[in-house]
Amino acid sequence: MTLATKHLLVVDDNPVNVEMMQDLLDDHGFDHVHGLSDPREVLGYCRSARPDLLLLDIRMPHLDGYGVIEQLRDHFGNDMPPIIVLTAQVDDATRHRALAMGVRDFLTKPFKHDEVLQRIRNTLNVEERFSIRDQQAATLEQMVARRTRELDRESHTDPVTRLANRRGLARTLSEAASNADPTGLLFLAVDGIDDVIRLHGYGVVERLLERLGNALHQTLDNPREVGLWGGSEFLVVAPGLAGDELDELATELLRIFEQSLPVDDLLLNVTARIGISESAGHFDPDRLVQMAALAIPQGDGDHVQHYSQDLEDQQRQRLKVQRALRGAPAREEMSLAFQPKICSRENRIMGAEALLRWYHPELGQVSPGLFIPMAEASGDILAIGSWVIEQTLGYLAQWQAGGWLSPDFNIAINVSAHQLSRPDFADTLLARIRQHGVALSHLSIEVTESGLMSDLHNARRQLEQLHDAGIAVAVDDFGTGHSSLTYLKTLPLSTLKIDRAFVMDLEQSPVDRQLALTITQLAHGVGCNVVAEGIETREQADYLGSIGCEIMQGYYYAKPLPAPDFVELCHRRDDAPRPA
Repeated sequence: MTLATKHLLVVDDNPVNVEMMQDLLDDHGFDHVHGLSDPREVLGYCRSARPDLLLLDIRMPHLDGYGVIEQLRDHFGNDMPPIIVLTAQVDDATRHRALAMGVRDFLTKPFKHDEVLQRIRNTLNVEERFSIRDQQAATLEQMVARRTRELDRESHTDPVTRLANRRGLARTLSEAASNADPTGLLFLAVDGIDDVIRLHGYGVVERLLERLGNALHQTLDNPREVGLWGGSEFLVVAPGLAGDELDELATELLRIFEQSLPVDDLLLNVTARIGISESAGHFDPDRLVQMAALAIPQGDGDHVQHYSQDLEDQQRQRLKVQRALRGAPAREEMSLAFQPKICSRENRIMGAEALLRWYHPELGQVSPGLFIPMAEASGDILAIGSWVIEQTLGYLAQWQAGGWLSPDFNIAINVSAHQLSRPDFADTLLARIRQHGVALSHLSIEVTESGLMSDLHNARRQLEQLHDAGIAVAVDDFGTGHSSLTYLKTLPLSTLKIDRAFVMDLEQSPVDRQLALTITQLAHGVGCNVVAEGIETREQADYLGSIGCEIMQGYYYAKPLPAPDFVELCHRRDDAPRPA
């Protein structure tokens, strides 16, 4: 402690006492000592220059020492200067009252110099320690507050992109909701991230997301905020925007994805789909996010879509269908319909395609175009496909036992990419055919181009095994997917099916007629026959027959029929095979 720097104030109504105390302190190294004889001036003095120690007389005219202490305590509170009382009174009442008001010590008149100096030094030492402790406490409090702010910021920040994370975005939305601010929301789903992970690893993906986050942030104006909602999902909060303004912002953000993004020494391509929701006043933040997520386009068409109640109703209906789908075959809700295949040359029924039908007690008749893609996405197609095989083989065994099937009579079942990707698919199918005692020539399978191309290597092994056993393989919807001369050359195919998309406009479209001719010639060139599906008119049938299409299928001949009706049709046609 340096005495010269300590600021002491002596207050006594007797100027002689003040001067004596100042001289004493000055002689012992206190260079910053001031004195007052009027107690009414103490508060003003301390306001302008708070002393480190106040030596205060108790008995004074106009305002006694107790009054001075009360003024100082009212003004400074806990930061009141430390006080040593100067008094000739040594009674307990005086001491208790002074101590209760926060006085540190007493100096009794007449003063003993050594005692005065020691008590002053002791008090200053204690105050010095208190001051250091308070400074340390204040410093610690500042450090804690700063670290708390840092932790709060980190807890609301994504460590990769340095943008707001889900907690940060939720806080922004909650503030906007509580203020009833009009708010637009854009939910960006980035597509292609999984491919980048497989090809280049998670480190590259993190740098890609960081670059995307920076690009999105730079595109936005304040007070709009962008953050990472999920692994590859960004959320943009756009206060005050609505309707067409949100569309314009979405279009601007999509431009980021129109060009390759440089990451390290790579040029990466990803795409995005954007769902939009908005609120004009009070809103539930979770609900607004849910609405934007529901609006994310699911198809290959538009990349931007606004939320609507109709859209949500459709999504909920899809969810009901998806939940009801599991176990539908076991609940006997599914059935098979058989659409006849007609030999164009002999005009006779030579088989059919087995088509799946689903009637749910609450949902009613569910379109295969709706539930089959769902089943493929969820994996339920494996159980459903197994059921289709079992049902078809059961019918074939029954019809074969009836003795009316011609040697070339054939039922085709559709096989999904999931089924074809199983390494034991061919073995299992052949075992089940043998179990039912069905001739191998009576069953064929149809696969789509996309199903073949999803795992061409495994598909080739499965199809070769089936072909070698005597099961015919057809490619369905040829020309609408990933048509490739490579797989036509290397896979053991027996049939190409001309998709209905090329058949429906044959009468009006020279292009479609030329495409149908080209597909037919291509099929014959690689040793395959041709099935045309979706035939609805005599003119379509005549043209397809004239170009060499061997097998016809469509409503012009017959719609898909339940098994009993199909059998009846086969028996009713004059040119159909008859029971033995």
